Amino acid sequence: MTALQTIESALTSAAFRAEISETDFSGCAATVIGYGHMGSQYVRALRALGVGHIRVISRSPGPLKELGTLKNVDTFSGGYEGMSAHARKDEVGVVAAPLSLLPGAVEKLVLLGFRRLLIEKPVALSSSEIDALAVDLEEKGVEAYAAYNRVVYPSVLEARARAGRDGGITSCFYTFTEMIKPDWPDRFSATELSRWGIANSMHVISLAHRLIGMPSEWKAHRAGSLSWHPSGSVFVGSGRSEQGIPFAYHADWGSKGRWSVEIHTSAASYCLCPLEKLFQKTAAQGGWEPVPVKAFEPHMKAGVLEEVAASLKSDIAPLVTLREAARLTRYAEDILGYSDHG
Repeated sequence: MTALQTIESALTSAAFRAEISETDFSGCAATVIGYGHMGSQYVRALRALGVGHIRVISRSPGPLKELGTLKNVDTFSGGYEGMSAHARKDEVGVVAAPLSLLPGAVEKLVLLGFRRLLIEKPVALSSSEIDALAVDLEEKGVEAYAAYNRVVYPSVLEARARAGRDGGITSCFYTFTEMIKPDWPDRFSATELSRWGIANSMHVISLAHRLIGMPSEWKAHRAGSLSWHPSGSVFVGSGRSEQGIPFAYHADWGSKGRWSVEIHTSAASYCLCPLEKLFQKTAAQGGWEPVPVKAFEPHMKAGVLEEVAASLKSDIAPLVTLREAARLTRYAEDILGYSDHG
């Protein structure tokens, strides 16, 4: 991934926070489609950054009432289909609609002149759909990014900076065991659950490969199954990234693990578990020690404000392009045993 190309000069979490603090966002504008959980997080981030003009579109008027008296925030109910106002200069369109509504929402924003989009992850459940969308948007001159907010977690930024200071990452190990809840079949569609590795596990996969680079070669093994996930429940494998960094992964959805990423350098080992926190080990027989991490707004959902800032000002940090999202999804399809067409 592009972010790794400058790992030696990567900003610490404190330096990144300072850069956001020193940036004036008051002249920026953004439109958010969808005001569910993630939509509300995007609006909070835009307001915390001091964005000068915010529009929020929701299908239902109820959730929008809490925004009614806020300065610089305009709300519209009835869904994106009724939008008619064209994009302001350099206005960012944030698509936080459900997957089934996402293609139509993207198309509407493009028709209204939006040329920079942040699209809620995973964008689509198959690499071929993401690829097709990427090609279509590129042909129309639209910059579009998949909203994998974990790639700009302050903990991840700090890990990158420290690894760069150490001389670079020598190896990586990540786990994407899911903490399965019994009510998932009631909360999610059968299609989404059957491709849960893309719908959810891609969060940690995208983070790991932002640190070490895109997977270049790998060997994958699968075992077991779940009633709603027939392609497997145990996933192990190893490979090498485009930067030549060896990596291994493990997931056992029938066991009791959780998401984690470990990166190793010649000077130290770093662990993200939970992903929002960073720990380091500088001696083979020593324990994991917490590393201080600085966030611009520590009480907000980690990474959302940072990715919103980067979508408004592209020089702040690189995000995951749709092309990159498609490549990572294609890799996930292989290691998880999915077809490439959903």
